[in-house]
Amino acid sequence: MFEYFGSTLDTIVSVLKLVWRFAPLWLPLALISAFWQQWMAYRRAQYIQSKEPVLLEIRVPKEVSKSPAAMELALGVFYATGGEGTWYDKYWKGGVRPWFSLELVSIEGQVKFFIWTWKDSVKGIQNSLYAQYPTVEVTEVPDYTLAFMYDKNKADLYAAEFALTKIDPYPIKTYIDYGLDKDPKEEFKIDPITQVLEYLGGLGKGEQAWIQILLRAHKKEDPKNVSLLSQFTKPEDVFDVGKKVKEWREPTDKWKDDVKTEIASIIKKRKIRGEDPEDNKINLTPVEKDTIEALERSTSKTGYDVGIRALYLAEKEYFNNGHKGALNGVLAQYSSGYLNGFKKAFGTSHDYWFQDPFGKKLPKMKKNMFEAYRLRGYFHAPHSGISTQFLFKEKYKRKPFILNSEELATIFHFPGGVSETPTLGRIESRKSEPPINLPS
Repeated sequence: MFEYFGSTLDTIVSVLKLVWRFAPLWLPLALISAFWQQWMAYRRAQYIQSKEPVLLEIRVPKEVSKSPAAMELALGVFYATGGEGTWYDKYWKGGVRPWFSLELVSIEGQVKFFIWTWKDSVKGIQNSLYAQYPTVEVTEVPDYTLAFMYDKNKADLYAAEFALTKIDPYPIKTYIDYGLDKDPKEEFKIDPITQVLEYLGGLGKGEQAWIQILLRAHKKEDPKNVSLLSQFTKPEDVFDVGKKVKEWREPTDKWKDDVKTEIASIIKKRKIRGEDPEDNKINLTPVEKDTIEALERSTSKTGYDVGIRALYLAEKEYFNNGHKGALNGVLAQYSSGYLNGFKKAFGTSHDYWFQDPFGKKLPKMKKNMFEAYRLRGYFHAPHSGISTQFLFKEKYKRKPFILNSEELATIFHFPGGVSETPTLGRIESRKSEPPINLPS
């Protein structure tokens, strides 16, 4: 036994000596890599701190006759790829793509719509919303999250983050699946967002619920995961080395690549070889046909990187544990049995006592989730108003999933009269613009 440990120790020492011997090769590379990461974090922090965050409240009139298709058009303004368009912008200035937060909020049962953005995007968002919804009111307001002071001794919260049940190209159940693209009469509408609004409107004194949908433009960023040698399939390819290396380094879009893979897999399972070896017949079931159609439609529309987070907060005397389950299932109506849906990816709770035997992990988790929501941190470290040391922390960075414009418009749009939630703040009268030919 002692001989075994002795030989193991000798092996470890030999490996360490070998690593040290080659330190002149790997140590400079490691230091350069560490410096580069810190440099990028520092420049990115400076860039984000230079932006002024703004919160917009959208007040909706009683009569909204438009389908969520109008919101799908309005969402086009959020597909902003500026900030990191060039090498200089991204690596020297620390630029990042703008990100936004679409928010559904209940404060003691009063339901409100908000959009969080940067100051330089406000005008574009207002114009886009007014173009599709001329009767809404869009105004800058103070951040409601700053009015709630989370103190674990006086208040409690439950927070959850969501993920998709399947890979990104599979769509959730959208407004088209609910028939809302056909603009049916109000009495025949089945709008899935009403379930969310009813939950939010049902909160009482001292209770709040916040739901944020963080999004940014989706871009090709995935590595191809193929070797450079695989680019050279023909002898003459050696004369195009520069071109082949460029093609190899070009990123791909896994979101769209996965569609081809999934469709090929579905068809392969259903292929029936006929008597003629050249004759391949495909016998697809109705569900498989619908799945292929949904996959193709999903990636034909504009894609966004998305993260969804929700909080239920209340003073301790009003906190209701029953809202944990309700918050986890608040997006259940968007799930489809054979396509996609939402599931809880993370929640501030434990199933067993031994996961947090000293009771210190859970309060820290709750505080982190509260700060992550308030600072709208998801794709990068949060925005201005916090110390540089805090900006270097990656605890708010998450891996997003992808939704297209149709899916986003389904989970965030302005409901018509079908939603009779009494606590949904609506405008009493229509806003009208003065005639343009009035005498001055």
